[in-house]
Amino acid sequence: MCKIKEVFSKTFEPWCITIDETDIFVGNRKFLPEREWKIKFIVDQDEKGVFLEYYGTNSKSMHLHKRIYTDGYEQALDVLQEYIVYRPAVPGDRERGTREFERYNTKVLNSLREKQLI
Repeated sequence: MCKIKEVFSKTFEPWCITIDETDIFVGNRKFLPEREWKIKFIVDQDEKGVFLEYYGTNSKSMHLHKRIYTDGYEQALDVLQEYIVYRPAVPGDRERGTREFERYNTKVLNSLREKQLI
């Protein structure tokens, strides 16, 4: 039995967002602009089986990027960082933090674009 819908729906239960069983077929791509969320997902498969991968942004709080397999296994994936982290008392740390922020977000953005999740 496919547990993708169950796991996805439980994650977004507070916002009453769900997907249909008929949405779960390899090659499907969908955009869900629901309530405070904008969620884009794809259905694909790898050596572990069929999965739904989504990237969701919430206008008030967070980003979620996960992959859900048919057995219900949920894998957390990288999300865009929103803040530059640095220690103000350390000379040059702001610049280092900025470089790391840009390098990380560029990598994540490229991956999301490749998968057409943004």
